[in-house]
Amino acid sequence: MAGLVDAAGSRDGTGVTLRTRSAAVARSALRLWRREFGLEPRLSPAVTDSFGHARYTVRVEGDEALRAAGELEAVRGSRSLADRTAYLRGFFQGAGSVVRPGTGHHLEFVHREEEVVRRVAEFSRAPLKVTRRRNRWVAYTKSADGVTTLLSQMGLDEAVLEYEARAVLGEAKANANRVTNFDAANAGRTARAAARQQEALEKLDPDGLPAALREMLELRLEHPDASLAELARLGEISKSAANHRLRRLVILAESNLSRDSSGGC
Repeated sequence: MAGLVDAAGSRDGTGVTLRTRSAAVARSALRLWRREFGLEPRLSPAVTDSFGHARYTVRVEGDEALRAAGELEAVRGSRSLADRTAYLRGFFQGAGSVVRPGTGHHLEFVHREEEVVRRVAEFSRAPLKVTRRRNRWVAYTKSADGVTTLLSQMGLDEAVLEYEARAVLGEAKANANRVTNFDAANAGRTARAAARQQEALEKLDPDGLPAALREMLELRLEHPDASLAELARLGEISKSAANHRLRRLVILAESNLSRDSSGGC
Protein backbone atom coordinates (compact mmCIF):
# COMPACT_ATOMS: atom_id res chain seq x y z
CA MET A 1 0.00 0.00 0.00
CA ALA A 2 2.90 2.38 0.71
CA GLY A 3 4.27 1.85 -2.80
CA LEU A 4 0.87 2.29 -4.38
CA VAL A 5 0.18 5.53 -2.50
CA ASP A 6 3.63 6.92 -3.35
CA ALA A 7 3.15 6.00 -7.00
CA ALA A 8 -0.39 7.18 -7.63
CA GLY A 9 -1.66 8.87 -4.47
CA SER A 10 -1.71 12.24 -2.77
CA ARG A 11 -2.29 13.29 0.84
CA ASP A 12 -4.09 16.39 2.07
CA GLY A 13 -5.34 17.64 5.43
CA THR A 14 -8.35 15.30 5.55
CA GLY A 15 -7.26 12.09 3.85
CA VAL A 16 -5.55 10.24 1.00
CA THR A 17 -6.62 10.07 -2.65
CA LEU A 18 -5.39 7.49 -5.12
CA ARG A 19 -5.99 7.78 -8.89
CA THR A 20 -5.43 5.02 -11.41
CA ARG A 21 -6.40 3.98 -14.93
CA SER A 22 -6.66 0.35 -13.88
CA ALA A 23 -9.87 -1.06 -12.44
CA ALA A 24 -7.85 -3.96 -11.01
CA VAL A 25 -5.51 -1.57 -9.16
CA ALA A 26 -8.50 0.37 -7.82
CA ARG A 27 -9.99 -2.87 -6.47
CA SER A 28 -6.63 -3.78 -4.93
CA ALA A 29 -6.49 -0.39 -3.15
CA LEU A 30 -10.01 -0.88 -1.77
CA ARG A 31 -9.09 -4.31 -0.46
CA LEU A 32 -5.82 -3.17 1.13
CA TRP A 33 -7.37 -0.18 2.91
CA ARG A 34 -10.06 -2.42 4.38
CA ARG A 35 -7.88 -5.40 5.28
CA GLU A 36 -4.80 -3.65 6.63
CA PHE A 37 -6.32 -0.55 8.27
CA GLY A 38 -10.00 -1.28 8.75
CA LEU A 39 -10.94 1.77 6.67
CA GLU A 40 -13.93 2.09 4.38
CA PRO A 41 -12.66 3.77 1.19
CA ARG A 42 -14.88 5.48 -1.35
CA LEU A 43 -14.58 4.56 -5.02
CA SER A 44 -15.67 7.31 -7.39
CA PRO A 45 -17.24 6.37 -10.75
CA ALA A 46 -14.75 6.17 -13.60
CA VAL A 47 -14.26 9.36 -15.59
CA THR A 48 -12.53 9.75 -18.96
CA ASP A 49 -9.38 11.86 -19.16
CA SER A 50 -8.29 14.02 -22.10
CA PHE A 51 -6.68 10.97 -23.76
CA GLY A 52 -9.88 8.93 -23.61
CA HIS A 53 -8.66 6.67 -20.78
CA ALA A 54 -10.90 5.76 -17.86
CA ARG A 55 -9.63 6.95 -14.48
CA TYR A 56 -10.70 5.62 -11.09
CA THR A 57 -10.41 7.48 -7.79
CA VAL A 58 -10.15 5.80 -4.36
CA ARG A 59 -10.47 8.10 -1.35
CA VAL A 60 -10.12 7.54 2.41
CA GLU A 61 -10.78 10.33 4.91
CA GLY A 62 -10.64 11.05 8.63
CA ASP A 63 -8.15 10.76 11.46
CA GLU A 64 -7.71 7.02 10.95
CA ALA A 65 -6.87 7.59 7.30
CA LEU A 66 -4.25 10.21 8.18
CA ARG A 67 -2.80 7.92 10.84
CA ALA A 68 -2.59 5.10 8.27
CA ALA A 69 -0.81 7.43 5.85
CA GLY A 70 1.76 8.18 8.54
CA GLU A 71 2.38 4.46 9.08
CA LEU A 72 2.89 4.02 5.35
CA GLU A 73 5.53 6.73 5.28
CA ALA A 74 7.60 4.74 7.78
CA VAL A 75 7.94 1.92 5.24
CA ARG A 76 10.08 4.14 3.02
CA GLY A 77 13.05 3.79 5.35
CA SER A 78 12.60 0.07 5.99
CA ARG A 79 15.59 -2.23 5.54
CA SER A 80 13.34 -5.31 5.46
CA LEU A 81 13.55 -7.23 2.21
CA ALA A 82 9.89 -8.19 2.51
CA ASP A 83 8.85 -4.55 2.98
CA ARG A 84 10.92 -3.42 0.02
CA THR A 85 9.52 -6.17 -2.18
CA ALA A 86 5.94 -5.28 -1.23
CA TYR A 87 6.69 -1.58 -1.80
CA LEU A 88 7.98 -2.30 -5.32
CA ARG A 89 4.92 -4.42 -6.08
CA GLY A 90 2.60 -1.59 -5.07
CA PHE A 91 4.63 1.07 -6.87
CA PHE A 92 4.63 -1.02 -10.06
CA GLN A 93 0.83 -1.21 -9.93
CA GLY A 94 0.59 2.54 -9.61
CA ALA A 95 3.39 3.83 -11.86
CA GLY A 96 5.12 0.92 -13.58
CA SER A 97 4.99 -0.70 -16.99
CA VAL A 98 6.71 -3.44 -18.97
CA VAL A 99 6.72 -3.94 -22.73
CA ARG A 100 6.07 -7.30 -24.29
CA PRO A 101 9.25 -8.98 -25.49
CA GLY A 102 9.72 -8.99 -29.24
CA THR A 103 10.04 -5.23 -29.48
CA GLY A 104 12.92 -5.14 -27.02
CA HIS A 105 13.14 -5.47 -23.25
CA HIS A 106 11.96 -2.55 -21.13
CA LEU A 107 10.52 -2.20 -17.62
CA GLU A 108 10.18 1.17 -15.94
CA PHE A 109 8.84 3.12 -12.97
CA VAL A 110 7.80 6.75 -13.52
CA HIS A 111 7.21 9.54 -10.98
CA ARG A 112 7.35 13.31 -10.79
CA GLU A 113 9.79 13.27 -7.85
CA GLU A 114 13.41 12.21 -8.23
CA GLU A 115 13.70 11.11 -4.60
CA VAL A 116 10.85 8.63 -5.01
CA VAL A 117 12.29 7.15 -8.21
CA ARG A 118 15.74 6.76 -6.65
CA ARG A 119 14.14 4.96 -3.70
CA VAL A 120 12.58 2.50 -6.15
CA ALA A 121 15.98 1.96 -7.80
CA GLU A 122 17.53 1.32 -4.38
CA PHE A 123 14.86 -1.24 -3.46
CA SER A 124 15.27 -3.14 -6.75
CA ARG A 125 17.46 -6.25 -6.92
CA ALA A 126 18.10 -5.50 -10.62
CA PRO A 127 20.26 -2.48 -11.50
CA LEU A 128 18.05 0.39 -12.70
CA LYS A 129 19.13 3.48 -14.58
CA VAL A 130 17.56 6.76 -13.47
CA THR A 131 16.88 9.58 -15.92
CA ARG A 132 14.58 12.55 -16.47
CA ARG A 133 12.04 12.39 -19.27
CA ARG A 134 9.40 15.01 -20.07
CA ASN A 135 9.23 16.48 -16.57
CA ARG A 136 9.13 13.01 -15.02
CA TRP A 137 11.79 10.86 -13.40
CA VAL A 138 12.20 7.31 -14.68
CA ALA A 139 13.96 4.25 -13.25
CA TYR A 140 14.28 1.57 -15.90
CA THR A 141 16.03 -1.53 -17.18
CA LYS A 142 16.41 -2.59 -20.81
CA SER A 143 17.85 -6.05 -20.21
CA ALA A 144 15.93 -9.32 -20.24
CA ASP A 145 17.63 -10.38 -16.99
CA GLY A 146 16.69 -7.06 -15.38
CA VAL A 147 13.04 -7.43 -16.35
CA THR A 148 12.70 -11.01 -15.16
CA THR A 149 14.63 -10.30 -11.93
CA LEU A 150 12.25 -7.46 -11.05
CA LEU A 151 9.12 -9.41 -11.98
CA SER A 152 10.37 -12.30 -9.86
CA GLN A 153 11.23 -9.99 -6.95
CA MET A 154 7.68 -8.62 -7.02
CA GLY A 155 6.31 -12.16 -6.81
CA LEU A 156 4.91 -12.13 -10.35
CA ASP A 157 6.02 -15.69 -11.12
CA GLU A 158 3.39 -16.32 -13.79
CA ALA A 159 4.39 -13.08 -15.50
CA VAL A 160 8.04 -14.23 -15.47
CA LEU A 161 7.11 -17.52 -17.18
CA GLU A 162 4.96 -15.74 -19.77
CA TYR A 163 7.63 -13.11 -20.38
CA GLU A 164 10.36 -15.70 -20.89
CA ALA A 165 8.14 -17.74 -23.20
CA ARG A 166 7.33 -14.66 -25.29
CA ALA A 167 11.01 -13.69 -25.33
CA VAL A 168 12.02 -17.11 -26.68
CA LEU A 169 9.27 -16.95 -29.31
CA GLY A 170 10.24 -13.41 -30.27
CA GLU A 171 13.89 -14.37 -30.62
CA ALA A 172 12.96 -17.36 -32.77
CA LYS A 173 10.87 -15.15 -35.04
CA ALA A 174 13.67 -12.58 -35.26
CA ASN A 175 16.17 -15.28 -36.21
CA ALA A 176 13.78 -16.64 -38.83
CA ASN A 177 13.34 -13.17 -40.28
CA ARG A 178 17.10 -12.64 -40.39
CA VAL A 179 17.57 -15.95 -42.23
CA THR A 180 14.75 -15.10 -44.63
CA ASN A 181 16.19 -11.67 -45.35
CA PHE A 182 19.66 -13.17 -45.83
CA ASP A 183 18.32 -15.79 -48.23
CA ALA A 184 16.33 -13.15 -50.10
CA ALA A 185 19.41 -10.96 -50.43
CA ASN A 186 21.46 -13.92 -51.68
CA ALA A 187 18.74 -14.85 -54.15
CA GLY A 188 18.66 -11.27 -55.40
CA ARG A 189 22.43 -11.17 -55.88
CA THR A 190 22.36 -14.54 -57.64
CA ALA A 191 19.59 -13.41 -59.96
CA ARG A 192 21.41 -10.19 -60.86
CA ALA A 193 24.66 -12.08 -61.49
CA ALA A 194 22.85 -14.59 -63.70
CA ALA A 195 21.23 -11.78 -65.67
CA ARG A 196 24.59 -10.07 -66.23
CA GLN A 197 26.13 -13.39 -67.25
CA GLN A 198 23.33 -14.10 -69.69
CA GLU A 199 23.64 -10.65 -71.22
CA ALA A 200 27.40 -11.10 -71.68
CA LEU A 201 27.02 -14.57 -73.23
CA GLU A 202 24.45 -13.32 -75.72
CA LYS A 203 27.11 -11.02 -77.19
CA LEU A 204 29.57 -13.84 -77.92
CA ASP A 205 30.03 -14.97 -81.54
CA PRO A 206 29.42 -18.75 -81.62
CA ASP A 207 31.30 -19.12 -84.92
CA GLY A 208 34.55 -18.01 -83.29
CA LEU A 209 34.36 -20.61 -80.52
CA PRO A 210 35.67 -24.20 -80.28
CA ALA A 211 32.98 -26.82 -80.77
CA ALA A 212 32.72 -27.73 -77.06
CA LEU A 213 32.30 -24.11 -76.00
CA ARG A 214 29.90 -23.37 -78.82
CA GLU A 215 27.70 -26.29 -77.75
CA MET A 216 27.71 -25.10 -74.11
CA LEU A 217 26.90 -21.54 -75.19
CA GLU A 218 23.91 -22.75 -77.19
CA LEU A 219 22.69 -24.83 -74.24
CA ARG A 220 22.95 -21.93 -71.83
CA LEU A 221 21.17 -19.51 -74.18
CA GLU A 222 18.42 -22.03 -74.87
CA HIS A 223 17.99 -22.88 -71.16
CA PRO A 224 18.75 -19.68 -69.17
CA ASP A 225 17.13 -21.00 -65.97
CA ALA A 226 18.71 -24.47 -66.03
CA SER A 227 20.99 -25.49 -63.18
CA LEU A 228 24.55 -26.61 -63.73
CA ALA A 229 23.50 -30.24 -63.24
CA GLU A 230 20.74 -29.85 -65.82
CA LEU A 231 23.12 -28.31 -68.35
CA ALA A 232 25.54 -31.21 -67.80
CA ARG A 233 22.75 -33.72 -68.40
CA LEU A 234 21.56 -31.93 -71.56
CA GLY A 235 25.12 -31.80 -72.91
CA GLU A 236 25.80 -35.39 -71.85
CA ILE A 237 28.92 -34.34 -70.00
CA SER A 238 30.01 -34.28 -66.37
CA LYS A 239 28.99 -31.46 -64.05
CA SER A 240 32.65 -30.54 -63.67
CA ALA A 241 33.10 -30.26 -67.44
CA ALA A 242 29.95 -28.14 -67.73
CA ASN A 243 31.21 -25.82 -64.99
CA HIS A 244 34.64 -25.53 -66.65
CA ARG A 245 33.14 -24.64 -70.04
CA LEU A 246 30.75 -22.09 -68.56
CA ARG A 247 33.57 -20.40 -66.70
CA ARG A 248 35.61 -20.16 -69.93
CA LEU A 249 32.61 -18.66 -71.74
CA VAL A 250 32.09 -16.09 -68.98
CA ILE A 251 35.79 -15.13 -69.07
CA LEU A 252 35.63 -14.69 -72.85
CA ALA A 253 32.40 -12.66 -72.56
CA GLU A 254 33.78 -10.38 -69.86
CA SER A 255 36.98 -9.94 -71.85
CA ASN A 256 34.98 -8.84 -74.88
CA LEU A 257 32.97 -6.40 -72.74
CA SER A 258 36.17 -4.91 -71.34
CA ARG A 259 37.59 -4.39 -74.83
CA ASP A 260 34.33 -2.81 -75.97
CA SER A 261 34.36 -0.43 -73.02
CA SER A 262 37.98 0.53 -73.65
CA GLY A 263 37.33 1.09 -77.30
CA GLY A 264 34.32 3.24 -76.48
CA CYS A 265 36.47 5.46 -74.27
